[in-house]
Amino acid sequence: MASYIVGVIFGSRSPEHEVSIVSALQVMDFLAKRHTVIPIYISKEGHWFTGEKLANAATYKNLDLKDPDLKPVVLTPDPSFKLIKNPLGKGLLGKPEEVKVDIIFPVLHGLHGEDGTLQGLLELANLPYVGSDPIASAVCIDKVITKLTLAGAGLPVLDGVWFTRLEWEANEERVVRDVEAKLKYPVIIKPARLGSSIGISIAHDPDELRYNVSVASHFDSKILVESCLEEKTEINCAVLGFANPKASLCEQPLSGGAILSFEDKYLQGSSTQGMEAAKRIIPAPIGEALTQEIQALAVQAFKAVGARGIARIDFMLAGEKVYINEINTLPGSIAYYLWQPMGLSPQQLVDELLEEGFAAHKEKNRSRFSQGPVLLANIDLLKLHKD
Repeated sequence: MASYIVGVIFGSRSPEHEVSIVSALQVMDFLAKRHTVIPIYISKEGHWFTGEKLANAATYKNLDLKDPDLKPVVLTPDPSFKLIKNPLGKGLLGKPEEVKVDIIFPVLHGLHGEDGTLQGLLELANLPYVGSDPIASAVCIDKVITKLTLAGAGLPVLDGVWFTRLEWEANEERVVRDVEAKLKYPVIIKPARLGSSIGISIAHDPDELRYNVSVASHFDSKILVESCLEEKTEINCAVLGFANPKASLCEQPLSGGAILSFEDKYLQGSSTQGMEAAKRIIPAPIGEALTQEIQALAVQAFKAVGARGIARIDFMLAGEKVYINEINTLPGSIAYYLWQPMGLSPQQLVDELLEEGFAAHKEKNRSRFSQGPVLLANIDLLKLHKD
């Protein structure tokens, strides 16, 4: 396989900023075995930097963004320029300089990155990148839109009620009545466009519902309330590919409570392991028939939302009944641990993701984006302007 120059973008303005750093350190370590890595860090204020130090975990123990080894960098929407270091050109050593990269590996969790915003900028720049396109990323970051899309495709999802923060602030009691008319307690409250279990809670009565929705509304402007299955098993399955997606082994994540918390996901091992350190059973002890059903549903869901590259699809089991809970596109989960037992090492996995990114970019550029001068051939533009 060829060796590439890979720009890894991470951080950003998101409650999952630190999670993104952990994920990026993993990705950069795996990529560095074969490729040249260009770290591109976005601060919590939205400022972009590059520098070799950003690939070192120790840098983040006392991060100094005024360090002269960290240089400002911008990603432009102009395909002629793409990535520019020292864009303002201050001083003799601050001359603007184009940074050559072959492909971008986005490792941004949550809003301002995982949600399609960065992917849209990369599309404008016509720069190859790993993972889903802007539409699939936007669909999957929003639990409400994901649910509607999957239900529209005939795939099984839990009942739910959604509303905006403004609707909640305008009339709490009406929203509570709507929830109680459609769902029975207990219910689970989720910020619609946040990951890592941040802001998620369970309510057993109206008072808990009011309090937990108020907490969730601090994290997002859209809230989802769903039926909470008290007797449930959580099962996850990843899907990898572009033209011919394939399913991984299934896992059963183990939680310390009624829901899989941020602590369950990220605080079980070292600070650089991320989800890999969480407790789980692989393969999930659910039998061959149920495993195959979940794997088939995972691929169907992946296709229904238009995902590509990699995604982890999370399921809920109530007895033998299967529900799709949510879809985590890159980097919501790269799920190395689900592919390793199938003979795909983390290094091989990131290599395959690069190739899938190039394949998607090539396929996109087969399309015609302009009719050229033909459309305007018989139009008097001067007359049109005067009119």
